[in-house]
This record gives sequence, C-alpha cells and structure tokens, in this order.
Amino acid sequence: MSPVKLQQALQDAGLGNRRLIRQLINEGKIKVNGTTASNPNFPVEPGRDKIYLRRKEIDIRPQPKAYYLFHKPKGVVSTLSDPQRRATVQDYIGRIRERVYPVGRLDYHSEGLMLLTNDGDLTNFILSARNRVPKTYLVKIKGKLRPETQKNLEKGFYLEGERLNPFQIEFISDTTHDHSWLRVTITEGKKHILRKAFLFSGHPVEKLRRISIGTFRLKNLANGEWRVLTERELLRFRTEYMLNRPASVGVERKERKPLGPARLKKPRR
Repeated sequence: MSPVKLQQALQDAGLGNRRLIRQLINEGKIKVNGTTASNPNFPVEPGRDKIYLRRKEIDIRPQPKAYYLFHKPKGVVSTLSDPQRRATVQDYIGRIRERVYPVGRLDYHSEGLMLLTNDGDLTNFILSARNRVPKTYLVKIKGKLRPETQKNLEKGFYLEGERLNPFQIEFISDTTHDHSWLRVTITEGKKHILRKAFLFSGHPVEKLRRISIGTFRLKNLANGEWRVLTERELLRFRTEYMLNRPASVGVERKERKPLGPARLKKPRR
C-alpha cells in the first residue's frame, strides 16, 4: 500500500478533523512506530506502520466512508470528548458502527445540524474558508433589527479587527416579548461569529439553531437523533459545491476590490 501523510491517514481512519489531529500531534500525543510524531505530513504506510494515540494503537487502514446528519441538542459539546465531562456528541452516536467525527463547530448553547463523517476530503472542503460553503441558522435576537444595522451586516463588516463575509438576513417574525426571529446565512466558520456580531450590534442572541450546511438540511430530524446521509444528498452537495467550482475559487477574496465594508458601531445606550 502506498504511503500517505500521517494527518490524512488519521483523518481517514476517523480519529478526528484536521484541526484536532494537528493539535494532538503538536501536543506530542501521536507516536509512529514508538517515536513521537512532530510532522503531520510524515509519510506512513497503512498496514505496516504502527500508530499510537496515548499508547492505544490506531488502525489506519482505509475505512469505508460513512456519512450521517445529527441534530445536536443545546447543552452538548460538539466534540467526541470533553475534559469538563459535559455531554458530547459521542453520547448520542454510540450505535454508529463506524468511527466518525463532527465536521466543524456548533457552540454549547446552540442546537441544530451537524455532519458526522470519516471522509477527510469532504471535511476539509467544508471547513476551508475559501470554499465559502453556506450555513443557515434560525436566530432569535433581542429587539428588532434596525434597517441600518441589517444593511451593514449584509454588506460585509469588520468585527474585532477582522473583515467578515456578508451575512444574508431574512426577517421571519416578531415575538410578544420584544424579540425577533431571523433566518441568517453565513459563509464563515469563525467561533461564535453570529453571537458576537449581533451582541455588538445591540441585539443579543437568545436562541440559535443551524438548519443547513450547503445542501444538507435538518428538516424534521428530531433533537438528539441522527440519520444516514443518502447517496442522492451527497451527490447533490458535490455537484453544487465541489464539481463545478470556478477556477477563481480560493483567490477571489484577494483579487476583488472591497465594496466598502461597514464598521459596526456599538449602539448608544
């Protein structure tokens, strides 16, 4: 069997996403044939080299690809383990036979759609910022979004010194207690981006549920439940986002001229 990069071998074996694997390597927790690994690109040969995580051998032989959609409940960490012993995704997927891992984050206080897989290529594509895979959320905010604030969010703006991609915002309804429901689509993967953006604009997020990742939909999947992703759903995603990408994808952000992004201002008290 041909050698592959250590990081890719571990990801294909379902150990975790690229970020987690790099972290484990940097922390010295991965050994190859008894030697602590320091380079994620170190070549290894599945079936011949022995890989260990904390003295436990990891089978890096290629595994059948598996794909699941999961409805993460609120109050659950979107990882397979947690040092604080909080509930994790692993607590809900014990009946899944393959070793799969969550793709991306969904914060502890949020709920909604997560993709679980051991497909490293699909994982890397979704997580790569340059591919701008859209994620859509139902967001309950305090108050009603002012037209000027919504325009700034939809134009592209700076937050904590960094420019963010434009939001797509659709008003859904008001509530009887001075709150609003919005449908918000983003193409960023930065931590707590929605909560930070709306808090800074004077509309703290009260509830947040992710309802789609690209063409993958939450639909009526019950809270805490998972289901197998169909071949048709996979084909639709790959056709729309991976097979027909223009050659400029990945450099567009650097080459195009900025459209005068807004700088969010804190509301007057």
